[in-house]
Amino acid sequence: MTIRRKARLVHAALAVLAAWPIVHIGLVWRYDVSPWKLAGWGMYTTPRFDMVGMEAYGRDAATGAWQRVTAPSPAVNATANAFLERHRWLRRLASADAFAAAVKVAHPEWDALRVRVAYPRIDLNTGMVVLTHDDRELALR
Repeated sequence: MTIRRKARLVHAALAVLAAWPIVHIGLVWRYDVSPWKLAGWGMYTTPRFDMVGMEAYGRDAATGAWQRVTAPSPAVNATANAFLERHRWLRRLASADAFAAAVKVAHPEWDALRVRVAYPRIDLNTGMVVLTHDDRELALR
């Protein structure tokens, strides 16, 4: 490899390194990704909150009534915990498909699933910690 090629490679790497914080800020603002992940430097701007909670409701295909998921099976519980761990870092980018598939196996009579994840975050306007919700409705196939 020539000196000129090595220099181009170093310049390209420095350009990517310089541009990444702006890209990361966009991901945090647009998708509410945790500033603590994805090699962002935003971890210095916000405290790390460990608290994440979730409620899930299934819709009965026959009656249309929503029922809360209570006493989940070990498989549903494991996929819920995995989803919550992904959600802690990726927030709205975290996929709930594996959790929905596990719920469908446990409750084949349901045709839809509502998931509400609650987590604290800093309100940029007030500087106060507020509880934020990520609400999703998924079709169960």
